[in-house]
Amino acid sequence: MVHVRLLTALLVLTTTLTAWAEPPQAVPAPAPQPGVQVIADPGGLDFGIVPPHTLLQGDFKLVNLSDKPRKVLQAVPSCQCTTIDIVGKEIPPKGTLQVPVSMKVSSTGTKTANVKVMVEGEAKPISLGLKAEVSYPVRVQVADANGTLQPFIDAAANPAALKGVAVVSSVDGKPFRIRSVQNEAPQLVAGQGDAPRASWQVEYELPGAPCDRVPAYLIVETDRPDARLIDARVRHACTRISPGIDIAEFRSNAGVMAAGAGATFELEVKKLGQNRIGKIEALDPRFNASIVSQRSDGASAMVTLRIEPGPDVRGVFLTPVRIVAVDALGNTVFVRKPGGAPGSGDPTESRKVPAEAQLLVFGKVE
Repeated sequence: MVHVRLLTALLVLTTTLTAWAEPPQAVPAPAPQPGVQVIADPGGLDFGIVPPHTLLQGDFKLVNLSDKPRKVLQAVPSCQCTTIDIVGKEIPPKGTLQVPVSMKVSSTGTKTANVKVMVEGEAKPISLGLKAEVSYPVRVQVADANGTLQPFIDAAANPAALKGVAVVSSVDGKPFRIRSVQNEAPQLVAGQGDAPRASWQVEYELPGAPCDRVPAYLIVETDRPDARLIDARVRHACTRISPGIDIAEFRSNAGVMAAGAGATFELEVKKLGQNRIGKIEALDPRFNASIVSQRSDGASAMVTLRIEPGPDVRGVFLTPVRIVAVDALGNTVFVRKPGGAPGSGDPTESRKVPAEAQLLVFGKVE
């Protein structure tokens, strides 16, 4: 079995698929190229719209078109935390090998993964591709300059978009209420009434200056237990992200917590090599952030973090956390940008920057 799990920067909470998540759709495989004797069926799996924190499962077949058995030599997934046990198995002549695949998704957005399978006698690896659009049962969308609803506010191209109307709607059609927008009472477009409904239009107005007041995300609170807090990225000149290390997501949803409690979640740090995360620091003194654990596969690291709001924090919050990587000696790692290997020491090709990134954590204390 091949397990492909995308673990990203949200709190870890495995759930089952809800009623609005459909079985995966098969993506047709391209016609075999000359000389190819083993193909994947289907060519890929598209899980459509699925909830966060779900384990998606599907099946591939490796089809042997030749008259002799073919052995699986290697199976390499594109993401962290995988378990692979098809290496060494044989595909019978004119037969098939069943390959169950699972993909764990956490944060919202379009998620893709693939497993490159090398088979005896094949010159190129066979790609098993997976795709899903991860969304809470309720999502926030804002019309762009062309009138197309997008899961973000595009104020980079049009600063006037910092003021507008967001559409907050349920994917499954179930009614709900909006409790707050940016931790304030929602400004609903007139004529919608007070009764729960499947779609709302909400007015918002975000500050455009100074830069430290421009929010990177619009946070909406609903009364649905499975979508208490949802977000939309605010694209703006002041919210551009240039991390020194490659983190899979730039915000984590800590969820709703009681006063005095905290939340634990995981964050994948890519291309870390033999280095590790040495420190995390809450930049707001009202919060405490700490490393619970971390593990590495030699390329990327999965870090478990904990955020603890102080006693004076109430309501919805969005707070920054600095994450710093270190080398084996505990020294700060420098990463070369835009190209070159870490530590190559050639300042004429690119500059060095501290190996750190800023993660935004949002949640609610009630």
